[in-house]
Amino acid sequence: MSAITKSPFYENEVVLSFFDTLIYGRDLELLNGNHWLNDQIIGFYNEYLEKFAYADQRTDIALVHPDVVFACLSVDATSAAEITKDLKLSEKKYVFMPVNNNSNVQEAGGTHWYECTSCVDLRLPAKKRFLFASRSLLVYHRPENSFFHFDSWSENNLPNARDLAGVMGAALGVSDKPAFAQRRDVPQQHNGFDCGMYVMCFSELLCGQYLEDRAVDLSDVTAEFVARKRRKVYDLIIHLREIM
Repeated sequence: MSAITKSPFYENEVVLSFFDTLIYGRDLELLNGNHWLNDQIIGFYNEYLEKFAYADQRTDIALVHPDVVFACLSVDATSAAEITKDLKLSEKKYVFMPVNNNSNVQEAGGTHWYECTSCVDLRLPAKKRFLFASRSLLVYHRPENSFFHFDSWSENNLPNARDLAGVMGAALGVSDKPAFAQRRDVPQQHNGFDCGMYVMCFSELLCGQYLEDRAVDLSDVTAEFVARKRRKVYDLIIHLREIM
């Protein structure tokens, strides 16, 4: 799929104010071509899913902003509960938490995470290897009292997902320790920049499947599906700008 025409917005121009998220021109441009996504884009889409796409069932779901998830990863369980208290996670059946492998507390919030922490893409020839950050999705499933981890890059984020699960019990209001499962049936990306897009696609599909009590099936999430979704999210932001 060809890249979107270059954004007409200045880098520091506010494109969209959407609930708790501000989208600037520099954020929107990340959807144009082969770029890593930042907190602002993923946080925007989480809010869109929760407050628009699944608004009728929002009492059952929470899609937590990446900034909040990152903050919880750097504190203990008591502090994580305090950070998330306004989200009322203990009342939600399904809680979606985007995980990243950044260990630097000073680098969270709207930065390009590939600049903060990295892994080497060993699937490419040596001369074409590059550095990138990784994102994945951790879901708390209250009916099964279980965490499920969905990672489009093998098990790259597994340690971080386990750490997050370990501090979220109090925030989720659980008395018995939840089980933890690494999902093995997760579509895998074939580049180093689409992990954020995969997280967004997984979140959208899983919301529908969980809320409708359907079996988990992410087989639709192909490279082509992700490329189309990238364009759709760009167009969605422009559309919301026009009507809000």
